[in-house]
Parts: sequence; C-alpha cells; structure tokens
Amino acid sequence: MNATLHALALTYRKSAAARSGVVKDYTLDWEDFLIRTGRNDGDERELAEQELLAAEQASGGMLTIDRHAKSQAEEVLRLKRDGGEAWLFAATGRTSPTEERANLAGFFERAKSTRIPEGHSAGWSAWCEVLAACAVSGRPVTPFRRDDPVGNANLLEILAGVLNWQGESLIRYASAVICRKSKALENSRGSLLIALREITRREDVSLEDFGIFDKPRSVLMHGPLVLEFAEGRVDLGLLSGPVAISAIDLAGARSLECRAPRCVTVENESVFLELAKRRTGALLVQTSFVGAATRLLFERLSPDLACHHFGDSDPAGFDVLRDLREKTGRGFEPLMMKFRDRTDAPRLTEEERKVIARLLESGVIADVHGELRAMLAARTKGAFEQEEVPLDAVVGALALAGE
Repeated sequence: MNATLHALALTYRKSAAARSGVVKDYTLDWEDFLIRTGRNDGDERELAEQELLAAEQASGGMLTIDRHAKSQAEEVLRLKRDGGEAWLFAATGRTSPTEERANLAGFFERAKSTRIPEGHSAGWSAWCEVLAACAVSGRPVTPFRRDDPVGNANLLEILAGVLNWQGESLIRYASAVICRKSKALENSRGSLLIALREITRREDVSLEDFGIFDKPRSVLMHGPLVLEFAEGRVDLGLLSGPVAISAIDLAGARSLECRAPRCVTVENESVFLELAKRRTGALLVQTSFVGAATRLLFERLSPDLACHHFGDSDPAGFDVLRDLREKTGRGFEPLMMKFRDRTDAPRLTEEERKVIARLLESGVIADVHGELRAMLAARTKGAFEQEEVPLDAVVGALALAGE
C-alpha cells in the first residue's frame, strides 16, 4: 500500500477543491506536504519520496511533480484538474469527493418523494432541491452533515415524523413514537427548528405548531367562569382552589361566561395561589409569557371584560406585560407594577438594559415607559418581586379599579 498516496488523498479531501469541485490543477508545495504529513526526515522522507515518484510514473500523467529547471529538485505536487481526483481515489480505494457530493445530492433528491402533508409539501420539495444544489456545489447543507450519512437519514426521518404528526402530544411521547427514543426530539430540537424555518419560511416556527408540546397546553385559573358543553355545564366558581383547563376543553366549549367584573393575570404561581385564597371576585389567570391555551381563553372571553396584570416590576416583568397586550390584543392595565427603589436592590445587567431599550421603543407599553426610565436612572431593578407587595394592597387596588 502506498501510504504517502493515502496521505495525499486525505490532504486533498480537506481542501476547497474537494468541497466545491476542481476548477484548476490542485497543487501542493513539495516540502510543505512532507512536513504536514510527518514525512520530512530520515527514512520516512526517503520512503515518501520513493512512493510519490512511483505514483507519478503509474498515474498516466494525472499526478505530476514540478521540478526546478536547473537542479531538478522536486518543488510542487500537481494533481490534474481533469481526471486527477478520480485517479487518486481509485488508486487509494476510497470514494472521491465528487462521488460523495453526488451521493449526498442524490440523498436530498430522493428525500423529495417523502410523504409530507399537503400544506408543507411545496416547501419541503423546494428545500430538498436547494440542499441538493448545495451538496453538488460544496456549500453548507445545514442542519445535515456531509460526513454523516447515518445521522442525515435519522434526522430526515425525525423531521418527516414531526411534519406528519397528528393531534397534540407531549414531546417525550411523540419522540418515543417517531424516534423510538423518548429524548431524541429534545436532543434534535436545534436541527429540527433550522429545517422547519426553511420549509415553512417562518422564523417563529416551533414544535408546538405541529402538535408537539413541552408541557400540557392548559391555563391555570380561579374564579367565576362557566363553560358550557353539549354534555353540560362546568362552573369553576364552585371550586375553592384553582384548576387547570386544557386548550382542548376551551376550544370545545360551546360558550364561556365570565361572571367576574374583571380578570387579573398573575405572573408568579405562588402569588396567584395566595390571591385565589382571598376570593377577590376576579377571574384570576396565572401566566407569564403567553402560551397557546391562555391566548385561546382570551379569544373566547368577552372583549368588554376589564383586564389587569400583576407581575414583577423588573425588565422581564414589563416584557411579560408587553407580550400579554400583543398576543391577546387586550389593553391589560398594570396592577401595582411600579419601580420601587431600594438601596440594596440588584443592579441591572447588560442584558436587562437591552430589554429596557427594546421596551422603550415599543408603543404597546408607552404608559409604563416612566417606570423603565426610573429603573435606568437608578441602575437597579429596585424591589421588583411581586411577592414583596402586600396582598392587602393588591386586593385594595383591585377594589379601587372596580370603583
């Protein structure tokens, strides 16, 4: 076996010429090649030179050695543009980069025939065509890898399984069905989302769009809400404690009747549970950034229902208020959300300053820009946790809002 020729093939495989296709002769400095492959000294060098000379003679002109005009010292290894790569990899018994690019392109071409729901079939086909073209030209094929055919096939199977998923399930169950491993979908989430963005042409796409959820789609609430079903009525006002209602039940109810004068969303569950004990008469909903079930609830509640939000008064808390208003289209009034200065308050981080800057550009929460500017001026978050606000004060503020 010509070990030096194998080393040349490995060196060539890592080159730009191998990745994108040969457009000119591939050349390597003679001395640099010997050094890079550890064959520049002693017996190793002598053997390498003999093997390269033998390869040159056996190549039929596909591999040549450029020599100094006078001394005839070897200067450059030259693999011919036309036929050189094919000869080198045939001589070493390896698959050539050109064949690998063609094989990868064929993989993506065959993937076009995968059964995909009609709503995504056009995007899938176009995406596969782009990947096939990238494979041939040597461009990135993200989220796939050029050197991992088994991994590529697995990722393609998982992706098709996600696109074809029916109904709603938690991610571990869907993963066990699609991948036969309960954590595979979570481990592949990054790659899947890259692919799904390209297929759907949506930057905000998620696994939830295909019925696969990290946690049950439900909303935790307490108060006088009546759900009317074909089979009967469910009156949440009869319950002493909070209850989680699934998005499926919210969607399946014939009607929703809220007998409360107002609704209060509460960011932190601990405070929500304490307020529920107080029986404020309001419809209480526990939520941070709005999920699908919470959005559905507010879609079905009367548009005239007064809505308030009680949350932390740090940058993240005001970002939740922005999210609530944007996602539900309702004008949630902030409840007890004021900047409260405190000498030992946590200082704002650089990331929190960026959040404030973004919120100050949002007209959706222009009414709380003063609180955000006060926070910037103080350089701290103040006493921001909603748990620090006395519950009696919260109940009192609700009563004043009712008046």
